[in-house]
Amino acid sequence: MQVAKTEEVKQILENYFEKKEEIIKNHYNGETGLNTVRALSDLTDETIRKFAEISFKNPKDISIVVLGGYGRRELCFKSDIDISLVFKEENFEQLKEGLENFYYLLLDLKVDIGFSPRDIKTFVKLAKEDLTVATSLLQGRFLWGNEEIFKELQDKFKKLIKKKRHEYITATLRARKLRYEKTGSSIYMMEPHVKEGEGGLRDFHEVFWIAKVLDDVEDYRYFVDKKIILEEEYIELVRAYDFILKIRNQMHLICNKKCDVLVFSLQGEVAKKLGYALPDDDEEALRASVEQMMKLYYLNAKSINTITKRILKNLTETHDFEIHTPIDAVFSRTATELDVFNAEKFEKDVSNVVRAFKYYKEYELDFSSQLEYLIRKNEKKLKDNLTEDTKKLVREIFSDVKNLAKTIRKMQEFYVIDELIPEFGYQRCHFQYDAYHKYTTDAHAIKAVEMLESLKKQDTPQRKSMYELYKDIERKDLLIWAIFLHDIGKGHKTDHSVLGSKMAVDILTRFGYSKRDAKIVSDLVLYHLEMAKISQRRNIHDPKVLDEFIKIVKNKEFLKMLTVLTWCDANAVGPNAWNEWKNSLLWELYYKAYAILDKGISAEELHKRQIEEKRKKALALLTTEFGEKEAKKLLERVSDYYISSTPLDDILKHIKLEYRLLKTGEPQFLFEKNSSIGFSEIVMAVKDIENPLLAFTGILSNMQVNILSIYSYTRKDDTILINAHVSTATLDAIDESKFQKFLNMFNEYRNGKLTIKDLRKKRQTVFKSASLPPPTFVKVDNKMSDSYTIFDISAKDRIGLLFDIIHVFSKFDLYVHIAKVTTQGERARDSFYVRTKDKTKINDEKLIEKVKKELLKVIKPKEKEIA
Repeated sequence: MQVAKTEEVKQILENYFEKKEEIIKNHYNGETGLNTVRALSDLTDETIRKFAEISFKNPKDISIVVLGGYGRRELCFKSDIDISLVFKEENFEQLKEGLENFYYLLLDLKVDIGFSPRDIKTFVKLAKEDLTVATSLLQGRFLWGNEEIFKELQDKFKKLIKKKRHEYITATLRARKLRYEKTGSSIYMMEPHVKEGEGGLRDFHEVFWIAKVLDDVEDYRYFVDKKIILEEEYIELVRAYDFILKIRNQMHLICNKKCDVLVFSLQGEVAKKLGYALPDDDEEALRASVEQMMKLYYLNAKSINTITKRILKNLTETHDFEIHTPIDAVFSRTATELDVFNAEKFEKDVSNVVRAFKYYKEYELDFSSQLEYLIRKNEKKLKDNLTEDTKKLVREIFSDVKNLAKTIRKMQEFYVIDELIPEFGYQRCHFQYDAYHKYTTDAHAIKAVEMLESLKKQDTPQRKSMYELYKDIERKDLLIWAIFLHDIGKGHKTDHSVLGSKMAVDILTRFGYSKRDAKIVSDLVLYHLEMAKISQRRNIHDPKVLDEFIKIVKNKEFLKMLTVLTWCDANAVGPNAWNEWKNSLLWELYYKAYAILDKGISAEELHKRQIEEKRKKALALLTTEFGEKEAKKLLERVSDYYISSTPLDDILKHIKLEYRLLKTGEPQFLFEKNSSIGFSEIVMAVKDIENPLLAFTGILSNMQVNILSIYSYTRKDDTILINAHVSTATLDAIDESKFQKFLNMFNEYRNGKLTIKDLRKKRQTVFKSASLPPPTFVKVDNKMSDSYTIFDISAKDRIGLLFDIIHVFSKFDLYVHIAKVTTQGERARDSFYVRTKDKTKINDEKLIEKVKKELLKVIKPKEKEIA
């Protein structure tokens, strides 16, 4: 039965909540994470002791023990309060009423309670069988009652854990591995688990538990005293732990419950509450603030993960006799690790710090604890002491991609890469606040190198073809540097390609490369985005586009390098960022550029030759179908652009469709479902229908169908052919029933029963996302094409976006010829080739500004606004 709330109880609770509010206020005023959790733990101690005095008549009968984070005096605002009430077996009956009263009083604290009344025998038995119980006891702290009962429990537990320490450590290490797998196996998750994730609070706890099992340690200073870590590493570790505790506390306050995953929707709120952002910051300012906060998170998580791993290795490694094979006068190796003969010799030559990583890469062996300690002790000497030996060692490490990504990660773990290349050190844990990039900038750069190394597997058609290209490159070392440095300019609020190209020159010359070599790497960094941009957002069948691209690449060797760099960069972004469609566009651009360079002719001349050859082949195919006279008539209607950009099989398919249209006067359609590659194809041939492209996209939008790519071709006889790849919202191919619905709605539009206005009215409401939208802008390129004005648009991707954009163009009597649609996570990066009804590009600057203004309105929908 619940105990009545006496005045005494009310006063205790009032005191608790008042003081808790003070702790929250201090948190917002800048109090450290550790001081906050300790203050909350101490307040909870004070309150629970008072509850115990009210509930139990005889303190000698029971021992109240607090466990877990509370036992460590690290209680976050919404953490569980884990309490065990330990008693001797014979005392249970007389404690029943007190236990019940005590439990109900605890519920008034309005937090989750872990409540476990146990006798000593049961507690020890459970600890023997259950890792969680054993771990909780390792952190157990006596709070109230009979301390002798607690000491008896501790004595029995210590004897047990001494016998079972090997099993306990093995189970803890296994649990650590499973925990990483469950939470993403990376420190650099865009939505990290601050408690259980890699680099989270649990990493800090587990090392301490294992040390306590092995040597009953009291705190982390033990590891400094034993020369396992440096004094400065101890300070770094405690500071990092404090930071993540503060983040976790803020998450608990915002959610008003225990929540440990720092999701996108929380990141902005946490940044505001902790003072990284101002309450009225606009999207760009808030994005910058979140990126700053998350960079600090990753830096601190990395510190926890790196230092605790090193401690863990020292605690768990065996010291059985092993044969040491000399590598040189300083280094040796065993079957499992690299070591040194003499620490003094190692420290006399600073280049030995880098040499250790050369051997790490070469022998694929980890460092001994002694070598790890020496590297951390001496790595700062590299900063102002770049010897010729060190430069040569760096060149050797970067000369071959085998095992390179792993080596760079190891160099980063020990801050060696930061000392050698401070520009890369600046990028450590640089966070990009979007749903496209799945890694921080530094992790992405290393991942790109890893993608280059993966080519040798040749386990997919993409890797196989790219590896063949890579093998033909003469200076693979320069390509390796370009891939590693391609984003080196990020994080400086300027064009990262331009800044990065300048940095690349400094870095390459720093390590003894020639000016010519540095220039090649610099140019690769400068133009590393060009192939993706041109292939995905420009008309690569336009000779002018190709001529501009040839001016960049200049020769076949550079073209090969840039192609491989583009593939590695895109595939290192994250899952699903690259697909077969983007890959085919990249190769198409490569082959066109290679043919121009190989034949030594202009893009215009090559284009002309290819069109002539393709028209002949198309005519031959059509002649067998329609006869020569009809074939010529049908083929004369189509533009050179259509011929150059469309495969022969599709040309035949499209012209057959148009032939039926011309004979019947009725719109014609083709539908093909491609389940294996996740989209369906819809082709439509129409004539004498107003705004067919707008109707086409509007109907699909109304049906919640996603448009992946779309082309619109107007023939010389005003026939319009529209070709689109479409999918469901979950990127699956749409089925026949959906296509039938599309046909029915199009017929309603054609017959006047359905209007564009109706399609817009029937659209579903668009709600504002909880997370920040990606960069939103409209840019205009009036130089790249002689016939079209190109609109480049970046916005949050959604079904119906394409329809909204085309609708804006239609309001100004502008017509979309090509829509090149690219999705980057939640971000749409679309390009539209647009011209006037007179079939000219837009030359009126005022009109361009009006169109841009209207486009921005539809790509930035307001909350609950129908877009």
